Amino acid sequence: MQLQNKTNNWYHVSLDTQTQKFIATATNNEKISASGITIEQAVQKLTFKVKQPNRANKQQLA
Repeated sequence: MQLQNKTNNWYHVSLDTQTQKFIATATNNEKISASGITIEQAVQKLTFKVKQPNRANKQQLA
């Protein structure tokens, strides 16, 4: 039997057992992640990072 991991979420969450912090990572870009002491906090921080245009994009728009 083969199990598949399918999700419609734009992020996934893991727990760093060394620091006891949750890490939320963007599904479409593993380089974008944020951590927090709760899952909600990690996801909120990730949402803020994803919604903010990076500095390179700001310079191109100027």
